[in-house]
Amino acid sequence: MKEVNHGVLIVGHGSRRHEANDDVRLAARRIGQRGGFVLIEAAFLALEHPNISEAFARLVERGAREVTVHPYFLSPGRHTRGDIPVEVREAARHHAGVNYRITEPLSAHALVIDASVQRIFESIESELDEKLFAEQRYRARPGSVYLVGAGPGDPGLLTIKARDLLQSCDVVVYDYLVNLEILTWVSPGAEHIYVGKIGGERQTPQDEINRLLVRHARRGERVVRLKGGDPFLFGRGAEEAEALCAAGVTFEVVPGISSALAVPAYAGIPLTKRGMSSSVAVLTGARGGEGMPESSALMKAASVDTIVILMGAAHLCQIAQDLMAAGRSPETPAAIIRWGTYEGQQTVTGTLGTIAIEAERVGMRAPAVIIVGEVARLREHLNWFEQSLAGINDQELEAVFSMA
Repeated sequence: MKEVNHGVLIVGHGSRRHEANDDVRLAARRIGQRGGFVLIEAAFLALEHPNISEAFARLVERGAREVTVHPYFLSPGRHTRGDIPVEVREAARHHAGVNYRITEPLSAHALVIDASVQRIFESIESELDEKLFAEQRYRARPGSVYLVGAGPGDPGLLTIKARDLLQSCDVVVYDYLVNLEILTWVSPGAEHIYVGKIGGERQTPQDEINRLLVRHARRGERVVRLKGGDPFLFGRGAEEAEALCAAGVTFEVVPGISSALAVPAYAGIPLTKRGMSSSVAVLTGARGGEGMPESSALMKAASVDTIVILMGAAHLCQIAQDLMAAGRSPETPAAIIRWGTYEGQQTVTGTLGTIAIEAERVGMRAPAVIIVGEVARLREHLNWFEQSLAGINDQELEAVFSMA
């Protein structure tokens, strides 16, 4: 039996599907039983309660003075190295004298699938991998680097070329905003290198990433540099291409669907509409080093019908103020969408004068896309994605799985 003052917190993503949330709770119970933990709680990042702060407080109230946090995700990435450390640190700040540590993610398969069943799964996956490899149209070449856009998150939005290159590469170098489900396309023997950049957390310097790509290519390896969204839209892909060019390394750019386009679409907001919007500006909400947004850029874009701002969640209030100072009406419709195209997508709407308050009220944080313009009004009746998720029930899921 573990020490009675040792608490365990199992953190899952949170979903509109009750069975997904129940899976996290079941995992918490089983870990408690197997490990003999008396103090154990499940928590969720979004869409479900308790959140991390609430569950952490419960453990402390029950006597925990030391809390181990287990992310319930398949592998390290955007949540485990970004959201979870930030929220745990904030929760612990309210409980003096309580220590905590965060472990590497648990494997869902390891908890719910025994060894014999796991071997069957691996055999099936191996058969599928061989079949898919034989059907590949695009194959990575030795000594080359591919700057590949992973899209906004939904694995279904990955391009065929990107998928084929992932299946045939020797090394994949990936970012914080890459959906880890996409990495299941990578061949089993390939090396995975995480170089994500998270505001306020661990950073991989760009120069180091450039050297990494050059070094692996010069070894004759087939390298995929996998970047969230599109590599040439605020993805620093141009800097990496320049470094590869200077080093004499062959490279290729594989565009991805940008979050600037896909996320508004998944929120039911078309960027253009006849008679409402015929111009679009895409801006970055932060300079290098997570600085404040460029007010001059916002001033220039203020007259554009639809404004899309990436990486601006932390500066939403300032962005809104700058746009209003540039002449945009405080009544202009606005929206902010977090984790767009993911099952946990969250959207907040308002006006330019209220959006920062509304976003703060629900705790909206990065990664998020901001939309300003009359087209944001259309979400009211074009909100297809979140409505479809809310409408899923057990019977519909059974029908989907029976057809798979």
